Amino acid sequence: MVQCRKDSTKPLGPGILLTVDKPVDTWYYLKDFLKENNVKLTFYIEMYQDLQDTSKVKMKALMADGHEMAHHTSTHPHSDDYVKQYGIDAYMKKEIFAMTDSMKKDGFNPVTYAYPFGDCTTELDTRLLEHFNSLRKVLGTYMNKRIADMDQVYFRYGDIKLFYGIGIDVRYNRSLDEVFEALEKAKNSRQTVSLYCHYLSVDGKPHEGSDSHILEDDFKKIILKAKELGLRFYTASEVSRKKY
Repeated sequence: MVQCRKDSTKPLGPGILLTVDKPVDTWYYLKDFLKENNVKLTFYIEMYQDLQDTSKVKMKALMADGHEMAHHTSTHPHSDDYVKQYGIDAYMKKEIFAMTDSMKKDGFNPVTYAYPFGDCTTELDTRLLEHFNSLRKVLGTYMNKRIADMDQVYFRYGDIKLFYGIGIDVRYNRSLDEVFEALEKAKNSRQTVSLYCHYLSVDGKPHEGSDSHILEDDFKKIILKAKELGLRFYTASEVSRKKY
């Protein structure tokens, strides 16, 4: 079914939005590969104040290649529980503004945001959209649905305020065939699909025993498949509704 709009917003064209919910360190290993293949990732940075200077240098180098550095809170809390206990003003001050200020002092300007764990409320959506162009939520692995059957992670127009991502880490048990099927749907429906992961596992080694990672070889295959299908790689800012 063709989506219709009364406004003049143009379709993005078939694409893929790849977001990473961890700092850049493990991903810096793929810097040259990403650049050679015109891949742009959005890194939702958490706990920026705790990062080493070496990590910040890597962030700047990747940002210079077109990758986006976005916001993922100061302490990665369950946002709904935090607000219930301390109030939304405390959340905005400690989890949002404090880290935004620190990032801006170092030359970063986070304009998009992802909820830790996907935990959110309508009240938080409203407050956060006063400061960010878009908010990313997450879909869980439920009802044995394949990614291609989750219409919530597909979109056509670059004016998104609220959108979902689906995880493709090892922990989510998504096969390459399933991910390829999702990419093919993006091509055939002329939409963009939103996928996220955490750490990059180099040489098949899990990140410090965690299964919140994607294997380097699998990730490269996904990138090359997306290129074969002619999908464009978007950042969160590029698909977001700009604030004026």
